[in-house]
Amino acid sequence: MSKRTWLKNTACIISIFVLTLAVGVSSAADKPNFSGTWTFNPQKSKLQSRFPITAGTFVIDHQGPRFHFSRVFVMSGKEDSFSYDLTAGGPEEVTTNPGRTLYSRLYWEGDVLIYSVRIVLKDGREATNIVRYSLGDEGRTFVAEESFRGPVLKYDNLWVADKKA
Repeated sequence: MSKRTWLKNTACIISIFVLTLAVGVSSAADKPNFSGTWTFNPQKSKLQSRFPITAGTFVIDHQGPRFHFSRVFVMSGKEDSFSYDLTAGGPEEVTTNPGRTLYSRLYWEGDVLIYSVRIVLKDGREATNIVRYSLGDEGRTFVAEESFRGPVLKYDNLWVADKKA
């Protein structure tokens, strides 16, 4: 191989590498950032919950692929809280609790962040919970479209929350 051909090939490889790196950085920058404190909006939400939720707050810390989610709902005068930490595009996380094992992962579909959980009960029965997170109203509205399917419960919820100033 001549020196001239080697230089052309090397320049081509470097160009492809730089272009690939730029596309990767650009697509990561195009993803929404869900960080913030969000107040549950019952008028915009559509819930199939058995318990009326009178108030709720979502707190999200979203730094790159790292995603911390926590929420507190008030139902029948009592608080119910839930939280998780996952990495978008990272490996499935396995959490074992008394009576059940959770297989959780977080991944992107375009600009929608998907939280997927498979729940395996001690008796072998399974349930799935898929939540699709997106932002609306130019980033002022947090939307979570939830679909739960289990041996006893089946429901679809549309959670809408407004960004707290």
